[in-house]
Amino acid sequence: MRILVDLSMLRHPYCGLGQVARSYGEWYAARADAIPAGCEVTLLVPQAYVGAFGQRVRYLVARDLYRFFPGLMPRFDLWHSIHQLSPFHPPTTGGRRVLTIHDVNFMYEKQGAKRQRYLRRLQAECDAADELCFISRFAMEDARRVLDFGSKTPHVVYNGVPDMTTGAQEPVPEAEGAPFLLSIGVVKAKKNLHVLLPMMERLPDWRLVIAGDDSDPYARQLRQQLAAHGNVVMVGRVGDAQRRWLYAHCGALLFPSLAEGFGLPVIEAMQWGKPVFCSDRTSLPEVGGGHAFYFRSFEAEAMAAVVRQGLASFDGAAADAARRHAASFSVENMMNQYWKLYNIE
Repeated sequence: MRILVDLSMLRHPYCGLGQVARSYGEWYAARADAIPAGCEVTLLVPQAYVGAFGQRVRYLVARDLYRFFPGLMPRFDLWHSIHQLSPFHPPTTGGRRVLTIHDVNFMYEKQGAKRQRYLRRLQAECDAADELCFISRFAMEDARRVLDFGSKTPHVVYNGVPDMTTGAQEPVPEAEGAPFLLSIGVVKAKKNLHVLLPMMERLPDWRLVIAGDDSDPYARQLRQQLAAHGNVVMVGRVGDAQRRWLYAHCGALLFPSLAEGFGLPVIEAMQWGKPVFCSDRTSLPEVGGGHAFYFRSFEAEAMAAVVRQGLASFDGAAADAARRHAASFSVENMMNQYWKLYNIE
């Protein structure tokens, strides 16, 4: 049986989808022996990633030619699109397709005709799929409001989060020194980071380090506001070693996002036994469960009070419970569920 797994989002290694794609590849690199006999796995990757996940899988370069002429794609018995809006599609004839949908955030971020184009495109992807998977129950129910699943039974397969607690660490110079709180991820409006600035005025003993891709116009606007907030710093993109160092040395994660299909940083921080403070919106209460502290309001003093109380109450037992919770979102669990869905005999 010939299987293709679309990891083309590796072209954006610093965003959440890029990190998820890498977790699939790393699983195949470490667990190629778990592939059943008679199965041949091909990873669709950017040119730079050919060979990156070992030689026991095959590689297909994600060429622009395939985007515009999918009929030129090789045929596979099963095609797994690990996110819903990949520009790559299987040929129209033959083979089963598994589609993983992360969110329908475009319904909140886009307007008018553009929103409708995204919706039509995603509905077409759903219609073409044999199995629909979602990375959280929230993502599934949010999608159900705007998409027709037809007769398909949707599945919830939580993202697997690689263990961030092992591997090299590299200090981030701007974060060294005084104790700091961390916010990490792509800096976009939906992350709602601007509400943290007035909150930090109420926490003078702490600094806030904001790490992540800051190329969006929202990030530039946020940076312009930092002059008035002496205990907040933006450090831009960070590599894996710096990411580990930030989690290892922060006092807590702050994640006031308004739109998440999952929320990788929540689980990454819990792997380190760190307190997590996040919004009570979208998927975050589902993923954080009873191990996170929630912002019910974005008023500065109310948020600061949640952080103060949470930091004061978070003890060793809470840290251990957070680590156990995080361990349930393993890449191994995710991949086992997908292999069951692949229905390999």
